[in-house]
Amino acid sequence: MCTGVRCSEEHGLYEPGEDTMLLARGVELIAPLSGASCEIGCGSGLITLTLSTHGEKVVATDLSYRAVATTWAKARRRGVDWKVDVVCCDRLEALREGELFKLIAFNPPYLPLEEEDIRWSGGAEGIEVPLSFLESALKRLAADGIVLFLLSSLSNWRKALQRARSLGLVVSILRAEGVGLYEDLLLVLAARRPAPKAKL
Repeated sequence: MCTGVRCSEEHGLYEPGEDTMLLARGVELIAPLSGASCEIGCGSGLITLTLSTHGEKVVATDLSYRAVATTWAKARRRGVDWKVDVVCCDRLEALREGELFKLIAFNPPYLPLEEEDIRWSGGAEGIEVPLSFLESALKRLAADGIVLFLLSSLSNWRKALQRARSLGLVVSILRAEGVGLYEDLLLVLAARRPAPKAKL
């Protein structure tokens, strides 16, 4: 099922790179988990498979039919298809809202480019797409849930973190990893602020 943006076969599969491996290490750091987890933009399926080794249930989404088919095939070969669902849709918009997931992870398009390949174009400031992923994730995050995602130092990442905080999240950069002379990848953890305790 697709919503909002059409599912596509036009764009190639996003293959794992340094960014995907950094996110995978972050998932391993946060794990083990109880409850369900999710990956937005599953691409070749590496993060989904990493989540499947720890979570009780995993949902993966992607706009690309090819990504969905690849991730599902890998889950079947790994023998975890019984607890992995893969949905072709825009972000998490095909899923109902509510406290569904303990962990939501994504490696969004994060480069400050417009009208380029959707695999890496994050918008004019490189944060528009990551923030849209985050906003979709928050509608489906458990009260004690965590969002784990990547940003680039080439983007307006400070503005993205400010926006995340304005959404009621506690935000920290778990790791900054250089990928060349001029760019760092930022592994970001965002969690809901605990509700203030009522005074009796």
